[in-house]
Amino acid sequence: MLDQAIFKKTKTATAVSVCLAMQYGVALAQTDPPQDRSTIQEVVVTAQRISQSASKTPISLSVLSGEDLKEAGAVNAASLTELVPNVQISNNGGATVISIRGVSSADISEKGDPSAAFNVDGVYYARPQSAGLAFYDLERIEILRGPQGTLYGRNATAGAINLITNKPVDHFESSAAIGYGNYHDMKFDGMLNSKVNDVLSIRAAVSSIKHDGYLRSTQGFSSDYDDDDSTSGRLQGFFKFSPDVSLLLSTDKSTRKGAGPGNVPYDIFTSKSGDAQRTATPSLQGDYKSDAHGASAELKVNTRLGELTYLLAHRSLSQDFTSADGQAINGVPSTYTLGQANLSQTSHELRLASSFGAWRTIGGLYWFREQSIIDGEFRNFPGVGALIFLSDPAVSRSKAAFGEVTYRVTPSLNVMAGLRRTNDDKSRKGYTVLGDPEFFRSVNDAAVSYSQTTGRVGADYALAKNTMLYATLSTGYKAGGFNDGTPSTNAFLQYAPERLTSLEIGLKGRLLDNHLQINGDVFKYDYRDLQLTAIVTDPFTGSNAAQTVNAAKASVSGAEIEGKYLLSSDDRISFSATWLDAHFTSYKPTPNVDWSGYRLEKSPRFTVGLGYSHRFSLDNGAALNATVGTRYSASYVLSDYGNGLQFTQGAHHMSDASLMYLAAGDKWSVQAYVRNIENKTIMTSYAASFAGFPATVSLGTPRIAGVRLSAYF
Repeated sequence: MLDQAIFKKTKTATAVSVCLAMQYGVALAQTDPPQDRSTIQEVVVTAQRISQSASKTPISLSVLSGEDLKEAGAVNAASLTELVPNVQISNNGGATVISIRGVSSADISEKGDPSAAFNVDGVYYARPQSAGLAFYDLERIEILRGPQGTLYGRNATAGAINLITNKPVDHFESSAAIGYGNYHDMKFDGMLNSKVNDVLSIRAAVSSIKHDGYLRSTQGFSSDYDDDDSTSGRLQGFFKFSPDVSLLLSTDKSTRKGAGPGNVPYDIFTSKSGDAQRTATPSLQGDYKSDAHGASAELKVNTRLGELTYLLAHRSLSQDFTSADGQAINGVPSTYTLGQANLSQTSHELRLASSFGAWRTIGGLYWFREQSIIDGEFRNFPGVGALIFLSDPAVSRSKAAFGEVTYRVTPSLNVMAGLRRTNDDKSRKGYTVLGDPEFFRSVNDAAVSYSQTTGRVGADYALAKNTMLYATLSTGYKAGGFNDGTPSTNAFLQYAPERLTSLEIGLKGRLLDNHLQINGDVFKYDYRDLQLTAIVTDPFTGSNAAQTVNAAKASVSGAEIEGKYLLSSDDRISFSATWLDAHFTSYKPTPNVDWSGYRLEKSPRFTVGLGYSHRFSLDNGAALNATVGTRYSASYVLSDYGNGLQFTQGAHHMSDASLMYLAAGDKWSVQAYVRNIENKTIMTSYAASFAGFPATVSLGTPRIAGVRLSAYF
């Protein structure tokens, strides 16, 4: 897709020269271009809920600045797959599925939860798909790998992804960008920031994306699947009442329409090659509409005890769609899905961050509630005519108290410990209906409640001025849930939380007079009570049925290294490499199939990335920036749990290139780019066959090329 506009006026061309190189594993980024191009600049992050330099943050952390995201064309969460080591993000039927180091969630329904916490400006999004249009006017993205059970809580067994938007500043600035690419890809971005008075500054940003579908139907539909037609906007007001008191008010709204997410039959993907893999004959025209909006208020007060923060947020998401099930067959009524969803969430967080001599502490309280109403209908369903799932409502509540303390033992050694106590309640009422007119109805009525304590302990030691060694032992859990039915009709109605324990050792360093930066880590997970589908024997009927149960144990081990090297003030190399062994130690998806030793989904054995960027300084004061990079991924598997099958996405490499002209004075720029030069067709998710429908796969983005013109005022 087209690149993001450059929202923040730059003082030099430095950030642009880094651009695509960051796609291939660079760990750190700068939110403002450095004045000194000859050294690597530090970046401040808030990954641990306090401001500190990324190189002094003792966790596995990758950071992408807003400039890096724009140059990489990262317009949604799925773009991070090619940008961050050991992270896989895909779209599965409109739902965003995040996998980090092989840890993911198979349940994308309203009763399921993600395994990675997705946050925007500190607000947890229970449904990451509501953030699919949020990648505009960003200051940075922080990706935390490994369980984050203390500061981020439940559903952070895999890690956390934090989006930090650009905030209002106390001066005038504005920008606009337009772009055009293949697939009739058109994009516009704009930003306006103004100081109203000595107390208030406001910032408004908009983004519009439109492109044709990446999948081609053979019936001449007006819109092909995997298209996009979306508009997003955000308005923020920052009140600085005094040096010690500030208030940030934010509201945002995003809409998307079109044919919506699509897929192709698995046998088409495996039997064809190139563009032919993207050809399908869906049974009808898709129609997808989504509307997400939210508002938040963040109050910060500096007290004698430390910085007190209160964050209140409310979000809502509505979806209405019609999509094809299976391929068109002459004379056979088309089976299709109708879906309507309305979800809303409210959250409160109160925390206090303090420093007293050698002690640094952070503690807080958290409250969350989500409610959803779902109506999903399969029409022309074989044998019954209609299969309908009604959920009204599904409710999830969470309350937590957390605290973490760090003690400076010596100027070089810190030790830390943290705990979080969480109480979760989930419930759902609804029905499963067969027939139109209805001839059968079963009740879905379930509720679960859990309490869990998670935490971490660790230490970090400064080997030298800019080199740190750290070790952590941490835990995380994903909330339990329920299947369809009631306690009297389903002996497997409830399943317990997932639990993960992680041991990690890492090294962060800036060497060779700040010309070389390296971040590396090794880790080992003990992963228990995985919530997966298994075929079990129903004691009420004696028949076999597919249910979500705590069916598995897994082991995850790995190593990661990423960094960058400055050959000169105009030449930069970025690099990354990962090794990952993620496999089941115990799991039987069906009574006759044993997956012990089988790999977890989306966990390639290794990946390697390399990027190069060069800046040409022109006599008129302008600059020309050229970048090229490639990333290689070993094969990974996708799973059909209900049928006990695994499918392999083969090893592949994908390359990108960009050439940008930046005018003197940084008043405007023009960029030409190409992504996925090889035009690889990558399988990102798998849906099993059922009721006569063929198995299908979702596909990654094909080759994208285009130009972008940006202006800064």
